[in-house]
Amino acid sequence: MSSVLELGYRYVIPSLRRRLVELLHQELRLSRVEVARKLGLSPSAVSRYLSCERGATLEVSKLPTVDTWLRRLAEGVASGSLDQYAVEEELLRIALKAAASRLLCSYHLRYLGVDPAKCSICPKLFGHLLRVN
Repeated sequence: MSSVLELGYRYVIPSLRRRLVELLHQELRLSRVEVARKLGLSPSAVSRYLSCERGATLEVSKLPTVDTWLRRLAEGVASGSLDQYAVEEELLRIALKAAASRLLCSYHLRYLGVDPAKCSICPKLFGHLLRVN
């Protein structure tokens, strides 16, 4: 069985980061250079996220709960209240909360062949995160 951590590393985190970059640049009107600086990315990485060359496998904007979490994070980034380490921590927290909520099961099936009907690893391991926030 392919690990949920593999799903997160290969698909979820890059897709969450891409959506965060989109929100900061397109909706909150930060320049590409400013987005790069605030997130600790290179300007070319920001360009690749915006052109969907990176992190485009999962369309996380179609997951309303996840998009709400990302919008809240984008506002914190734009306000300057979060450094790149806090942003990374929150991106990981969002990924784990999405997994605990079973929002990523269809992707786990599609990309790594894990049957959601037989798997309850994420809610068991990460469910406590849903009660914290």
